[in-house]
Amino acid sequence: MTTTSRVAVLRGPGTVTIDELPLPSIAADDGLLRVEATGVCGTDTAAYHGVNPYYELPCVLGHELVGRITEIGETAAARWGVRAGDRIVVEEYLPCGTCRACLAGSYQMCRVPRYGGKSIHSGSGLYGGYADYLYLHPQAIVHRVSEDISAELVQLYIPISNGLDWVSRIGGLQPGGTAIIVGPGPHGLACVIGAREAGAGTVIAVGTSADHRRLEVARALGADHVFTDHVVERITEVTGGLLGDVVLNAANSAPALQTALDVAGDRATVVQIGVASGSGAGADSLVDAMNRKVLTIRGVRGRPSSAVPPALRLIESGRYPLELLCTGRYAIEDTEKALTAAAGDPLSLRSTVFPELP
Repeated sequence: MTTTSRVAVLRGPGTVTIDELPLPSIAADDGLLRVEATGVCGTDTAAYHGVNPYYELPCVLGHELVGRITEIGETAAARWGVRAGDRIVVEEYLPCGTCRACLAGSYQMCRVPRYGGKSIHSGSGLYGGYADYLYLHPQAIVHRVSEDISAELVQLYIPISNGLDWVSRIGGLQPGGTAIIVGPGPHGLACVIGAREAGAGTVIAVGTSADHRRLEVARALGADHVFTDHVVERITEVTGGLLGDVVLNAANSAPALQTALDVAGDRATVVQIGVASGSGAGADSLVDAMNRKVLTIRGVRGRPSSAVPPALRLIESGRYPLELLCTGRYAIEDTEKALTAAAGDPLSLRSTVFPELP
């Protein structure tokens, strides 16, 4: 009988080791999950490069995961409505339920370290998806998922649920409105889906000359137009001068933020998803655009739990060619390659780590 789990541990910037941790004893209020697949999120890559604040080192990376319950306590099973053998996804958050953020309904902002970022010296240490097993903490948030969908597609539920929420609830896109997505990475492409699901009249994706393949995927997912140059002029033309009602900036650069401000129409909402690294789009430019156009600018951090079931149902529906987002499969031992794939390959969109490669 297995008594340990392989784990990919982030020990410092650019340092990942493959170790083994003992499996914990399961009591009435917790459980154990056998991991099927875990997607590589941009925050994982940022943590690998030492620029993410949500991680306690050393920690087992990976938080966008799907797996099967191998053992569960009676109290936990009743609370979550699951049993041993069920297939579930696990949100990254471990909300305490008592802090100011949790009491306000914003459990995503709870300061308790989350899955994929909690120290291996905390309890069992099995708090990351780049592993054979994941500890199901009593504070975990879980959702049952269909048996009929591949794990590689199911693990997309976080970017897709984020995209659905950021376009509709955060951005407030109305049916028939124009949505512009700057940055065609996994979350930007999920926002393309979110815009289509929200009933957008026009969906526009914006990228750079290096994003040719990603913009092809954006078209396949429902973008009406894709642009890489003369962006403001082209969007002005196709929108009859109205520009965007909701602009979602999923790119990690200050120039991208400037582009988002430039293509936002009057009284538009700009949803800032990425980080504004580099030069450009300073305070003067930002304030000028806000006041001149009367913009609303919203930040994001994850999504409410209520956005997850619709994302899972969408994945199960097969309405979108989501397989186009999945561009790399890696074993646990190759986690570091999975984390660096996007930087080394412009065609890489979304890597997935598997305990057992399919």
